[in-house]
Amino acid sequence: MASFTQNGTRLCAGHLAAAAQSLADRATSVAIVTGFAIVDAAPVAAETDGPPGALLLARALTERGVEVALITDGYGVPALEVGCDLLRLPRSLIFEFPLEEASAGPAGRETTSSPRADAWVAEFLASGPGSRLSHLIAIERVGPSHTSRSFLAQRREGAPPIDEFHSDLPAESRDVCHNMRGMPIDACTGRIHRLFEAVSDRSSGVTTIGVGDGGNEIGMGAIPWETLRSAITIGPGGRVACRVSTDYTLLAGVSDWAAFALAGTFGRLRGTTSEVCDLDERNLRALVEALVRDAGAVDGVTGRREPTVDGLPLETYLQVFTGIRTLCGDDAR
Repeated sequence: MASFTQNGTRLCAGHLAAAAQSLADRATSVAIVTGFAIVDAAPVAAETDGPPGALLLARALTERGVEVALITDGYGVPALEVGCDLLRLPRSLIFEFPLEEASAGPAGRETTSSPRADAWVAEFLASGPGSRLSHLIAIERVGPSHTSRSFLAQRREGAPPIDEFHSDLPAESRDVCHNMRGMPIDACTGRIHRLFEAVSDRSSGVTTIGVGDGGNEIGMGAIPWETLRSAITIGPGGRVACRVSTDYTLLAGVSDWAAFALAGTFGRLRGTTSEVCDLDERNLRALVEALVRDAGAVDGVTGRREPTVDGLPLETYLQVFTGIRTLCGDDAR
């Protein structure tokens, strides 16, 4: 995906440092959402990008006394269970969000109802770690496309391109989760974005962070629809662009890389070496291989059940992790 600029200004610049500082200053209870269902895999399974970043960040937080909840739907649970076992995190951190097919309303209606999702969100926020949340983070988690209301509510310079919006995104495709090929995937995706909307609507003081690499992930609503549409060079950008915004949006070539950087920066700001540094390339390789072998995870680009991430060989994926680990390690102090 191309870099995001508007009138020469790079969008989301400084968000990594600000998000890490927020975690270092005030994180007490953090919910991390991940798990992207690859519907053209047989069978449907979570992709390899997302769970590793979520798990390493969870470990970095829990080792510093921060309460953590890992949230995913049924397709992501096996990956998180395998990862928790490997990283010696308790499975009790995992919360399963319900799956349900979106209930379509009358013809032409833009939004869909989701009573099971709303009930789950209300219960989570009323008890346990949800009642104490300081931060809510999405790592490589799909969110729904725009509606007319969300499109018009975005901050932008100049008039909104209404004609292009209506042409690219007909009413039946609005408020729908899509993969990068433009396929609707609501039937295999719990509407976890409702959790982000709930904390925003309640003015709860919860800080939200979105991590993505494609444009259809939670957090990308911080970027104007037309900017995101132009930046998505593969697939129907106007249709897949996610409408859900977060306080901080972290962009990377692979979402895990931004999650590793967040974990590492948080650790340095807390004055101790982060677990993104304590875990070496061998550990991360073992984690990705276990997700594929034991949890059935697949590469999100190829759809194949093999230890690659976003179509990249594991060695390439690990090279960036190594760079982050070096920057955040004791030798960088």
